[in-house]
Amino acid sequence: MGITASRSGQFQMQGQQALAGLQAWARDVNRAGGLRVSGPDSLRSVSVVHYDDASRPGQVKLLTRRLIMEDQVDLVMGPYSSGLAQAAAAVAEQYGKVLWNQGGASDRIYQQGYRWVVGILTPASEYLSGLPQLVLESRPEARSLAIVRAATGSFPKMVSDVVVGRAADLGFRTVLIEEHDPAIGDFSSTIDRLQDARPDLLLAVGRIENDLLLARQLVQRRPYFGVAALVAAPIQQFHDALGPDVEGFVGPSQWEPTGEYGGDYGPTAAQVLESLRQQSQLPLDYPMVQAYAAGLVAQRCVEVAGSLDQSALRAAAGVLDFATFYGRFKIDQTTGRQIGGSVVLVQWQQGRKVIVWPPEQRQGSLVLP
Repeated sequence: MGITASRSGQFQMQGQQALAGLQAWARDVNRAGGLRVSGPDSLRSVSVVHYDDASRPGQVKLLTRRLIMEDQVDLVMGPYSSGLAQAAAAVAEQYGKVLWNQGGASDRIYQQGYRWVVGILTPASEYLSGLPQLVLESRPEARSLAIVRAATGSFPKMVSDVVVGRAADLGFRTVLIEEHDPAIGDFSSTIDRLQDARPDLLLAVGRIENDLLLARQLVQRRPYFGVAALVAAPIQQFHDALGPDVEGFVGPSQWEPTGEYGGDYGPTAAQVLESLRQQSQLPLDYPMVQAYAAGLVAQRCVEVAGSLDQSALRAAAGVLDFATFYGRFKIDQTTGRQIGGSVVLVQWQQGRKVIVWPPEQRQGSLVLP
């Protein structure tokens, strides 16, 4: 298996985590005897070939070609981040290789007409679709929404536009949409406008460092707002940066170790977490977990296809419907877009994450400020 993993640049932490997750999966496969390709006596050991893409799309394209043409890897794993994943998908499409997309959630990846992408993650458009309803349940009089988002990339606009639409259907007014340069170093003027707008719901979608900076300044300034949802809020880095001030922040999560996902294939969540701890001393966050899950999905498709032929693997992925520790896997057969998975909303409460949405997975109620 091959992957371009950002070990430098803006996605270096997440890239290293994704690589560690994939390496943990490979190690566990090999400990169990290998990957079953066809028949009971066809176990093969797995190795992970990886290069540092430096968080640059151009490098992703160059190195993905190298993985396919020079290293001749059997399985191509996508990198972390939607922009980098889309770059890898373009190359995989050119060479007729399945791209197991474990790191890019942008819907745009599945709108390009690509035939070889297999999505592991729930798409960005579903990240916070339940947020307005959640807020209304706890505060029926809530009616105003403010958006703070990065001005570049498809992900921030996709996530926030869906929330704006769902909120409007429920009677919300969008009182502020503030776009910022991803290189922003101060949100003071934005917070001034938030103070004037006094929204019942604040949604922020930017790079991880944008969300961290905004959260810190919100805690320092403490302007009025009802509920604050930041896409980066669920990650451990967010908690470590804010400490006790993390309380009350809400965010979307593709997976939580305390959630109920009904796995029927592969190891349990507890076994996966232990394997990841053995593999790396890096913070155990979602990029590790989703990369491990992607390895399991590829493994299952190889077993069903009984082959490493790319057409057979893509066909298997298109018809399979099963669940790992990470949740349900089912894709749209044409686009490869993940349609079986779901995102939960979590809130930091007394130093821990509590699932507050959807109702069927709820562990506690939304706590209002």
